[in-house]
Amino acid sequence: MIQIDLNGQVAVVTGGSSGIGLACAELFLRAGASVAICGRDTERLAQAEAALSAKYPDARLLARRCDVLNTEDVSAFAETVQVRFGRTDMLINNAGQGRVSTFADTSDEAWREELDLKYFSVIRPTRAFLPMLRDAAGTGNAAIVCVNSLLALQPEPHMVATSSARAGVQNLIKFRF
Repeated sequence: MIQIDLNGQVAVVTGGSSGIGLACAELFLRAGASVAICGRDTERLAQAEAALSAKYPDARLLARRCDVLNTEDVSAFAETVQVRFGRTDMLINNAGQGRVSTFADTSDEAWREELDLKYFSVIRPTRAFLPMLRDAAGTGNAAIVCVNSLLALQPEPHMVATSSARAGVQNLIKFRF
């Protein structure tokens, strides 16, 4: 197996307390990066931090509660990362979930919630971390990754709001930030 060396790099993972985000955090730690994770669920975040710290006791790890839909939370998280690590080289926009519903049973409020979650879970962290990422761009190491879903390209009728929102995010991320 090829081992990537990310020593000296800082990776930020939103939605890093479970699933794909937690797996990303672990891969970055294994590669030697400093890692900052965030999530909304304080208990799940603490469990993730404990598990990662136990597996990588010498790692530079930061875990903070942050709702990526709250501008103040995201700004505070970015400031904490700046103070703790002094930089951000990689931003993994991973926060999100899927809504099971058909067109007929998706309320206007559910549409708004889904669109808000999918778009602003990318927009707000990207805005907050962009200054640090631009600084890292001079080293050739800056990256923004947006975890999405096959639903963006292949919609499912039982996940109409999620499919539609994910397709929009797929378009959004084609722009240069």
